[in-house]
Amino acid sequence: MRTSSEADILAVVESAKRAVSNLMRTGRVWEYSLLSRIMQSPDTIGRMIEELESRGNAVVGIPTEAPTAAVPAVPDVPVEAPAESSSESSGELYQCPDTTKQGTSLRERMASLGYYKKHSLDHDLLVSFAKFLQFDMSNENFKQEVENVARFLYFMDPQQASLLFVRQHEKSREYFLKLSEAGLSKQTVQNYIKSVKRFLKFHTGSTDLCFTDRVLHEDCKNYISFLDNIQMATSKQVSKETTRKRFDTFQEGVLSSTQVTAVLAAAKKDFLAVIGKLHAGECSPGHQLTLTELQLVLYYLEAIVILEHAQWPGVVEHMTVTEWISRRRDDTRPGFVVVAVKEHKTAATFVLTQEQEMWFDLYFSEVRPVMLGKKRKRVEDDDETDERFFISSTDKAIYNASNDLERLHKKYQVPKVTSQMARRAYETATKELSDVQKTKVAGYLTHSTATAEKHYRMKEIGSAVDAFLRNLRGDSE
Repeated sequence: MRTSSEADILAVVESAKRAVSNLMRTGRVWEYSLLSRIMQSPDTIGRMIEELESRGNAVVGIPTEAPTAAVPAVPDVPVEAPAESSSESSGELYQCPDTTKQGTSLRERMASLGYYKKHSLDHDLLVSFAKFLQFDMSNENFKQEVENVARFLYFMDPQQASLLFVRQHEKSREYFLKLSEAGLSKQTVQNYIKSVKRFLKFHTGSTDLCFTDRVLHEDCKNYISFLDNIQMATSKQVSKETTRKRFDTFQEGVLSSTQVTAVLAAAKKDFLAVIGKLHAGECSPGHQLTLTELQLVLYYLEAIVILEHAQWPGVVEHMTVTEWISRRRDDTRPGFVVVAVKEHKTAATFVLTQEQEMWFDLYFSEVRPVMLGKKRKRVEDDDETDERFFISSTDKAIYNASNDLERLHKKYQVPKVTSQMARRAYETATKELSDVQKTKVAGYLTHSTATAEKHYRMKEIGSAVDAFLRNLRGDSE
């Protein structure tokens, strides 16, 4: 640093101050509830390492082969179906390890191979990129994109994040190949490439790099061309992958409305048992509920939005507290409420019954505060997590609602139904409707205008579609 300019030295000092401040704020205080959730997770060590690294700590000496997660001894007792009169909820954890499949999931495979390791997101290169995505590009998913780049930079140089990776074409190609070998889809690998490409375009076009280091700037531009070539080479693979998925979807056929909501029927008894505890005031704001019961309430309500109302997972992920509080009575049916979610690709609207409104409100008042870990008290610690309506058991905003839906299906051993399968079932059921009614269905399913015109030549939205969906499912009002 002796030969560095005063501005460079000041920048390093400010970065160090931020890192220390962040460590003091998040690294020294731990919620007991968070520790409990970590201890109950299938991969305790891996989950703890992930939490430490997210708080700016460095974990060294991690073995190449990930240690096997401890599996609690379970007595060999035959499982019996609960009696019809039972009101107790199931006591199993949603993510309890399956000894026959342990270590085979994509996430575990990626973690064991070290591909989730990343540089600190507080590094200057990543901080400036994140601000660019968030404020200049209005990218809501900017954190995921920055993390993709942070992982790539760590693979290229575990010691120091820098732009020098642009001079390592072969190692870069090796990284993207390894992601495919680990099991990531071709489209996901393409997303990693796009993130790195956007990262470089930012630094070559929106920073002073062309003035401070012309040679490196030129190398970065050449590297972008290198990424273009990789993308062109893999685009056919992505197309084949998409075609294969469409064929698999065609082979699956269209589900009936009963099949779509089968998991809701299977879980309803347990769910109502937990709701009964909350409604009867047996719990002190949810604190006496087990982690399993907390997750059941969360997953069940997510499934209502995605499966019963055929909404995209993004509606669950982006729904805010303000939007819940701002719900309004249905003008045509006073016993129902309409919830509008605007922070989605297209504005989404779904209708809840009076009973469902009560469930959502109990979650909001009793369960959500526990998920947040008694809510952070320091103002500077608050972020968009506090505004998101649905909160995960790790006190973060829901990142992938589809994963939660899959866990619920596995829990109750019901065939998996995705949001696309649910939407396709409802879309197919509209074939005999008039064009006006079809238009309303497209609006309710939050199709874009292009998609609506492509499928049904639809334009407007109407909450009356909810009545149609309920009739289709055989629900009573």
